[in-house]
Amino acid sequence: MQRTRAQSGFTFIEILVVMGIITVLTSMVVVLIPMMNERSNRTKSLDNIGSIAKFMMANAAGRTSAKWPPYNGKNFTLAPVAYGDLNANNQRALGVFFSPGDQQFTTESVDWKRYKDVTKENLKNDVDFHELTSYAGRRNKDKDYMLTQNRIEEGAIIICDDDDGPLHHSKGLCCAFADGGAQFMEWDYFGMSEPDDPDSPPRILGEEATSDKLRALDSSN
Repeated sequence: MQRTRAQSGFTFIEILVVMGIITVLTSMVVVLIPMMNERSNRTKSLDNIGSIAKFMMANAAGRTSAKWPPYNGKNFTLAPVAYGDLNANNQRALGVFFSPGDQQFTTESVDWKRYKDVTKENLKNDVDFHELTSYAGRRNKDKDYMLTQNRIEEGAIIICDDDDGPLHHSKGLCCAFADGGAQFMEWDYFGMSEPDDPDSPPRILGEEATSDKLRALDSSN
């Protein structure tokens, strides 16, 4: 018996509709997964630098502003190791120094033994530990950028993503403040436009910074 149209297979139009739906769903996945990964990376990074900032606050509590780590850049960020707040032998705890969005310095590539050399004396003498953290720190050894009470009350940034290698986040920087808070700040907060090439951006911290807020931070020591 001859099959009717209703009993036949999918029509060409129906196949096109199904293909269209699959295309839309695939596109959504392609867009949503990177967005979800970026959100997760930001959250983890903000937790990291917020924790580091709180270690520093605890050491500076009840003291003068000069008692904040008197080091520059990444040596400032690593001060909790020298102060004994973080165990130099505890790799899990030391993971707080790495941003999940950092392609340059990672927990997989770091030499964990080097943290044993992170002492107050070595930080004071500007020993280079730049590969031991993804985060830039305050230039708190320089008089012009030292954390004063006024700067703290104004909301000074003390830690942020470094500018060594590709950007951790294309839309802005994860920042920790002197009050222990941590927040993702978009480029317009710094009076900057988004870098054209996030994989090879210009230096945005230190003396080369176009933003006064970022000139007080450094990715070196």
